[in-house]
Amino acid sequence: MTATPDGAARRVWFHRQYERLTGGHVKHMQYLAHVRATPGFAPRLTFSPTPAAAPALLRERDALWRLDAEEEAAAWAPAAADLLFVAGTDWRYVMAKGLDRLPNPRLNLLQHVRHAQRGHELRAFLPQAAIRLCVSPEVASAVAATGEANGPVVVIPNGTDLQHRPMDAARWRSQAITVVGYKEPALAAALAERLEASGTPHRLLAGFLPRAQFFDALAASAVAVCLPRAEEGFYLPALEAMAAGCIVVTLDCIGNRSFCRHGHNCLVASRDASALAATVAEAVRLSPAARARLLVGAAETVQSHSLAAERQRFQAVLRDVDALWADCAPTAKRAPGGSSAPRPAEMPSLGQADNADRRPVVDFMIIGVQKGGTTALTEFLSQHPQIGMARPKEVHLFDAEDYAVDAPLAAIDERYRGHFAHCPDARLRGEATPIYLFLPEVAAQLKRYNPALKLIVLLRDPVQRALSTHRMQRARGREPLPFALALLCERWRLRRDKAPRGQRSAMREHAYRRRGLYAEQLANLFAAFDRRQVLVLESEALLRQHSAVMRRTFAFLGVDETVAVPPAIVFPTVYQDGPHRLARALLRLSYWPANRRLRRLLAQQPEPG
Repeated sequence: MTATPDGAARRVWFHRQYERLTGGHVKHMQYLAHVRATPGFAPRLTFSPTPAAAPALLRERDALWRLDAEEEAAAWAPAAADLLFVAGTDWRYVMAKGLDRLPNPRLNLLQHVRHAQRGHELRAFLPQAAIRLCVSPEVASAVAATGEANGPVVVIPNGTDLQHRPMDAARWRSQAITVVGYKEPALAAALAERLEASGTPHRLLAGFLPRAQFFDALAASAVAVCLPRAEEGFYLPALEAMAAGCIVVTLDCIGNRSFCRHGHNCLVASRDASALAATVAEAVRLSPAARARLLVGAAETVQSHSLAAERQRFQAVLRDVDALWADCAPTAKRAPGGSSAPRPAEMPSLGQADNADRRPVVDFMIIGVQKGGTTALTEFLSQHPQIGMARPKEVHLFDAEDYAVDAPLAAIDERYRGHFAHCPDARLRGEATPIYLFLPEVAAQLKRYNPALKLIVLLRDPVQRALSTHRMQRARGREPLPFALALLCERWRLRRDKAPRGQRSAMREHAYRRRGLYAEQLANLFAAFDRRQVLVLESEALLRQHSAVMRRTFAFLGVDETVAVPPAIVFPTVYQDGPHRLARALLRLSYWPANRRLRRLLAQQPEPG
């Protein structure tokens, strides 16, 4: 941290245009409070003019931020050492005032996946140099996949300041249901009609309530039905309902996949009024054991998404802000096309300091892709005298249905230890679970487990990979449809998938095309890990240039490169003819934009080591 010349605190400049109370404003206020609580930093906030005819709006605004006299400023006037905090359309103010030409470090809070939507105003700001603070892994993944973000992309999951309030027997007996419907009013109204028709007592929240009233409504409810839009950056009401001690029924949306887990801490319903009503009825009829399981999972989720955890992660950014800013300063080299590629920030994980002397059991992982030759590579690596590979090959720890995102690191190590009992003297230990690359939330979990983890990704021609998976599922009796029809039904199957982590989920068994979208999967991985920790190989090269690829892999892992491993594994069939010719051609055409993004992404990949 660079101190000011006179040793005073570095000011962090905020801006708000306040027109009504929103969740985005609440989070902005909390980040200002994080700065206030960080030694060596002090916040300054400038408001855009609010109409004088709206005194109630002014009172509401001032009550939210509760600024000291010296914390409010008429306009931004940053000194050389100050920081600029930009959220949402605050870029309009920054650019209108010419502040985007200043060399001051900029922190950019991204609260929605709209930042990655083509043609949206927010995406146009990505080439502006900034340290991107994303409220969820899903936002980070979407932004990184654009290839347009100039600077590091950091994930700081949204936290809540609400303390967990346990469910008591009286509240459950009340069977009180609250429908949080202001994001999806039509669906909420349709659900309310069905609940009314069945004589089910409920309360419909059709408008945004002050937070104290909102939490009181939740705390009096046995079941909270939280209805997000399909695209959210982080759907906070579901987390707040968990904090209130409710049984939570929600919908799948982009911004809640990393923390809303069907059957673990909530029930995820289909985006349909009849199906939603059926899931609400299921929640009301839960057995005591099932209800207790959901409530325990919800309490754990709230603990891992506390406001204190959010503050700790943000304060780590503040402490390292100058080094992070060096990766995105306007004078830094830009990638082709005028923007710099997003780089993952080296962020300490929660509990990392407490585990400074710990050596994780697993040193490296093969994390993708399914049907890409990972079994062969695992066998090759296991023949190296310095390497021990887990038994069985796929441990499936981080994608298990019972995995908790805040699981103690020592407990994870203990679960891993038995898989390496056969190789106690191995210098390096590795495992291979190919689905880890595919599930977007896993990358951050791997980073938390072992920040120095090395990762190997094998990429196979996506069309051949899809055909191979389809053939495997047919052989297992889990795919009744022919290949072309399975591709046509894939989107519908995945949309109806309530539990992607489930062992028989559509995400695991029927994502034929989606698993081949390698660019978005790697971009998500690079948002969590330094690219030098990732080795990307081609399955075809492992087959055709076996010795060279193995030497490169051994060098990446830091073991003896001279060890010779014979290519004794038979590689999968290459599908060229037969009844799938037209389906293959159409599938290959559909992959063309994704493959182009993949080539651009890999062209920016530094040599791992």
